[in-house]
Amino acid sequence: MLFEPTPAGVAALREAAALGDAHTRLTVVALAPQSVQPRCCARGPGVEVVNCVVRDEAERDLAAAREILGERADGVTFKSLVGNRDPALAAWAAARAFEVIVLPARRLAFGGHPFARRLRRATSAELRLVG
Repeated sequence: MLFEPTPAGVAALREAAALGDAHTRLTVVALAPQSVQPRCCARGPGVEVVNCVVRDEAERDLAAAREILGERADGVTFKSLVGNRDPALAAWAAARAFEVIVLPARRLAFGGHPFARRLRRATSAELRLVG
């Protein structure tokens, strides 16, 4: 399940946790997209500083998910997918052959959830949008 610290993300996390039984394995993923160094001199914080903040925020999101799950967090896998280092979400999910993928719904997303489209093309998993 893809976790975002939004009401839809919390609802999706709770639904994902309620899906299985004792033999079901839940994986909670947070995304940490990374920027690349601009080709020109730019003012402001360096790209690596911004990337570090984004990675830290993804780890905080996973800690929040762990806290929301409480006792149910035992046995749950928590993974931060870092852009430019880890595969894209769709490729990562396809390699793991998940049966069900839960995503928080996005409001005002033309054509549906952008990750849902990619996941439908890359995997045979059942996709559930919650929230």
